[in-house]
Formats: sequence, C-alpha cells, structure tokens
Amino acid sequence: MIVVCSGCGKNQQQEDIFCPDCGTKLIQDEGLRTMPMDNSPGGLTTTRLQTSGTLMRPSGAARLNLHIIRSGQILPLEGPGEFIVGRVSSGQSILPDVDLEPYAAYESGVSRLHARIRIQEGEISIMDLGSANGTRLNNEKLSPHQTYSLNNKDVLRFGRLSIQALTGE
Repeated sequence: MIVVCSGCGKNQQQEDIFCPDCGTKLIQDEGLRTMPMDNSPGGLTTTRLQTSGTLMRPSGAARLNLHIIRSGQILPLEGPGEFIVGRVSSGQSILPDVDLEPYAAYESGVSRLHARIRIQEGEISIMDLGSANGTRLNNEKLSPHQTYSLNNKDVLRFGRLSIQALTGE
C-alpha cells in the first residue's frame, strides 16, 4: 500500500516509518520500537558508538544522536570530540569512528571516510571529507572540506543514506 508523505508529497511504501526523501515521520505510532541490530561480520563498533533499540528516544548521555531514518536506529555520539563517519571495508587501514556499513552504506554510496562531525564547547559541526557521492545538509550539498553548523532535527544525507541529527544534553 502507498502513503503520501505530508512533508514532500511523494508516494512512499506503507511499511516505511520515515520518508526516505525528506525524513518526515510517516506513521503515528509513538510506542513503536525497533530491535537493535547485531554487528555484521564486516561491521565495527567502537566504545564511542552504541546502538539503541528505542525509536526516536535520544540517549540522555549523548550530546548528538544520529537517527538512521530508514531503520529507526539511534547512534549516540558522546562529546566532546571528533567522529569520522563512513563505512568499513576489508583491507582499510584507517577506520571511521561511526561505521554505517550495517545500514547498507555501500549500496547507498557512503565513502569509507565520508564526513567529520565535531562536538566541542556546545557547538556541533559537520565537514564533508571529499566523499565520492557528497554530503547534504537539509537537502543542500556541502562543499568538501568546509565546516557547517549542525542543529537539532537537521537531516544529513551521506550519498543516499539519510540520517537525522538529534541534539541534546
């Protein structure tokens, strides 16, 4: 069954929780929960990256929560610090801090070292690291190697993988 997104007006599949084009929530079930994903054999997690099983419930300890729109997973980033976002592939010598490979990153065009998120002194910023398929912030393409402010509910797109930034103390 097809539903019409109230944010962008495009037709989407009924089983989608969020619009893959604009990130608008398509269903109204506030009690919906998702299961945490097991780490895939090619995936990597670090002590700074943990997957939460709660949909749209930001972690109290994290300064920034990355909400994977397609799956509903929340990836909390605890600051201050710098986090390289990308995907892990075999033979890679420099690994990203946030591995998006478990979320179909390769198929979505996410580069191995795609972007840098910096959390410091109450400011959150993002920089595209010269990725092959680019980074978008609220549908605006970022120029590589330039810093942009990241705010609550901004939608990031790494290649074709959409993530919503949820900020909070």
